[in-house]
Amino acid sequence: MMIAATSAQASDTEPAHADANAQWQFAVAPYLWLPSVSGTLRFSLPGGGADASTGPYNYLQNLKFAVMLQGEARKGDWSVFADTIYLNFGRHESSVNATNGQFGPGETAQSVETSFRGTLIQIGGGRTVTRQSWGNIDLIAGIRYLGVKATLDASLVASLGSGAGVSPQLNVSTIENIFDGIAGMRGRLLITGDGRWYVPFYLDAGTGTSKFTWQAMTGIGYAMKWGDVSLTYRYLAFYGSGDQLVSTLRFNGPSLNVIFRF
Repeated sequence: MMIAATSAQASDTEPAHADANAQWQFAVAPYLWLPSVSGTLRFSLPGGGADASTGPYNYLQNLKFAVMLQGEARKGDWSVFADTIYLNFGRHESSVNATNGQFGPGETAQSVETSFRGTLIQIGGGRTVTRQSWGNIDLIAGIRYLGVKATLDASLVASLGSGAGVSPQLNVSTIENIFDGIAGMRGRLLITGDGRWYVPFYLDAGTGTSKFTWQAMTGIGYAMKWGDVSLTYRYLAFYGSGDQLVSTLRFNGPSLNVIFRF
């Protein structure tokens, strides 16, 4: 979200009560998401391929740059929302499972590192289907985009007949753009009678370029006149197929969100 009420967390920007005849209301939510990022990236190599297990990245050591922002516009029961996340991780030690070609017979990886850079954009709309004294539920649908650039750097050891060895360097960089349609629900459960303390929740699933993707979020929030502050935990996963770069990719971790309403 990130990626960002986890785009999903657009759920955090949702008011507890809404008047069907109300004017447009807007919310902007900068946030700090500290996800553990891990998965398997599939690289095409001369004469074969390689699956590189990457992460979990050490967020403080490997993260080079991050931007996270989400927003929402609402009128009565209808809403539109967006979430944007950009993450740039530096090199991280990885392991490789290769088929033929490089890393094939007579060649092994002496050292392997991967780097990862990704942009996540989620855009969607929703409608409130239930609003009670205990809270509210929205049904939502939208599009999730993930743009990934990953690099594999490796030193190879090639065994020669004489027992000597050479150490060629391998560098492969791959880009993939993933577009998935998603559908799900979001909302909040009120903890106190005045609606100030609440439990936000979000759940979606979808498919498209990915074989399957899903996202979930929950936590605790506090509402004030100017907006909300919430602490949540968010999980986001992508599962690819065939020879896609992203075989599996998982983001999960806590998020601190500040929501400004106007």
